[in-house]
Amino acid sequence: MRSLTLLTWLVLAPALLAARADAAPPDAPSPKAEAAASRVVIVEVGADDALVREAATRLRAELGAAGFEVVRVVRAPEGDVRAELERAAKEAGAFAAAAIVRSPAGATADLWIVDRVTKKTVVRAVEASGAAAPSVMAVRAVELLQASLLEASLQEPRGRAADEGAAAVPNDVRRWMAPVHRRAGMTPAPGRAGMLAGVGVEVGLAALLSADGVGPALGPALRLSYGGGADGLGGALPAGLAARLTLAGPALGPALDGALGTVSIRQEMAFLEAVWALDTGGALSPVLSAGVGGIHLFVSGDPLPPLRSATGEVWSVAAALGAGAGLRLTERAALLVDAHAIFAEPRAVVTLGGERLGTAGRPTFAGFLGLLVRL
Repeated sequence: MRSLTLLTWLVLAPALLAARADAAPPDAPSPKAEAAASRVVIVEVGADDALVREAATRLRAELGAAGFEVVRVVRAPEGDVRAELERAAKEAGAFAAAAIVRSPAGATADLWIVDRVTKKTVVRAVEASGAAAPSVMAVRAVELLQASLLEASLQEPRGRAADEGAAAVPNDVRRWMAPVHRRAGMTPAPGRAGMLAGVGVEVGLAALLSADGVGPALGPALRLSYGGGADGLGGALPAGLAARLTLAGPALGPALDGALGTVSIRQEMAFLEAVWALDTGGALSPVLSAGVGGIHLFVSGDPLPPLRSATGEVWSVAAALGAGAGLRLTERAALLVDAHAIFAEPRAVVTLGGERLGTAGRPTFAGFLGLLVRL
């Protein structure tokens, strides 16, 4: 039975592989092709010159370390150097070609750069004397290539080069040129993410205190936020602005004492807020907020006999205004502290046996302390 299975597999395998190959799109690049490094051609003109040969070797090492595929081409010293470079780059499918040519006097060497992106040829003379001459030539050649590519690699959008008939700048060349752009002041350093950028979770404590007798009370708080920032998260919102859901409670405080007994109070609240965190460039940033939501106040009375125990609750619609500050601990974590003034309707009035013990919501002050983590 095992032999029959093996024979069947050997017969069917070529057909299955052929069908799989036919199913693949003919023009679909393989993952290996997509990840292929861009090519640079180094044309060695006069390879018998020890100094030029060593400089070309160092140049190949420099470009290879940058992640490019370096192709070595040897050409006779006679002929048009520019034409040789252009032909070599085209034949190899390279985005650029370079050559180091000893001058007739021997005291200098000419660095030739032809890049197919800008369709430019650049030539620079470098002193060819001293033990460090090969290294200097290699470094100068790299700088010359980057200078030639600088303007082209900044072109946006990327489709513009193709529309004008020029070659597009490969992605790995763009990455290689990024530090050059920053040093030249052409590309600003990437901005840091906003304190409230993207999705954030804040966990902490809430303290509540009414202006008329209710509180202070302490309870847990949870906040979920989504905001815009410099890292591209929260693209629907401007940088620094965020939407936030605040949940607080149950907040418990001391009981209210009256002539006829005591009343225990529990409070919960939920708000949907607009929050703005101003990025000052430092570790500390002011935070402002405004929102609407609701407050739930639950009371449990413990009166003296002959009165009986009773419970009650009030649900109120509320608006809140807040201000505070955030202290960045890391790029993704910050400590936030803020205070809110909350105005509720209807106002909750706590009474026991007709005696008024306190009110809440006109206004109630809330303080929050929490650790914010951006996901």
